[in-house]
Amino acid sequence: MNKELIRENKGGTVYFRSPDITAVHGFSTRLGGVSKAPHLSEMNLGKNLGDDPESVEENYRRIAKAIGFDENNVVFTNQIHSNTVKYVTEADIGNTYDCDGLVSDKKGVVLAVRTADCVPILLYCEKCAAAVHAGWRGTANSIQINAVNEMVRLGADPKEIKAAIGACIHKCCYEVGGDFCDSLYELLGRELALRHIEKRGDRVYCDLVSLNKEMLISAGIRDENITASLDCTCCNSELYFSHRASKGKRGVMSAFICL
Repeated sequence: MNKELIRENKGGTVYFRSPDITAVHGFSTRLGGVSKAPHLSEMNLGKNLGDDPESVEENYRRIAKAIGFDENNVVFTNQIHSNTVKYVTEADIGNTYDCDGLVSDKKGVVLAVRTADCVPILLYCEKCAAAVHAGWRGTANSIQINAVNEMVRLGADPKEIKAAIGACIHKCCYEVGGDFCDSLYELLGRELALRHIEKRGDRVYCDLVSLNKEMLISAGIRDENITASLDCTCCNSELYFSHRASKGKRGVMSAFICL
């Protein structure tokens, strides 16, 4: 049975958290910020989408206060749809890296990834934590497994890692084409890929949530230690930013975690 994320509302700033992760963490929504443009309102956390920089900074202050982390201690990713996971320390605070995953065993270092349909994943154990942006390419190229392996390198036991999958586009809305399926077959093998592809008449849809869950389990994480949002970003575009629902004109959300 799928465990659900917990919805929090701190002074109008709405975010979601895992019932299992005890570290400071959260998945933002588009509620509670100050961005004014309709396609960016309210809690846009993207700095290069045409928003007022002061509004974005205020949004970070608000989400940081709500979740409980220091907005000055964040490490960011540029999200290049890779399977690269970077280890970071206090020396990396304030920097942005060309990767799609961050891992750290240093207290106070806030790991952040941004999404607007892709799959945000937070991983935690007592020794370390990770934040992952899993688009379909990163998913198929095993970025979630790479993140788990990096945590193991830092001393984590996969059986003790808690995983949280935030809101993303679900199979109800994630229609894909033949080229997508061919790429998935090549990268994952046809048997694994087909378990997460659904045909409806002449249309094909992919379930990135179930695919990421299966790959996390293959990396050694227990099924009962995985919590996944039931929300589809495309279906709930008033609560979440969605690239597909808005045809690309949108803001971004972020997932944060800090030991």
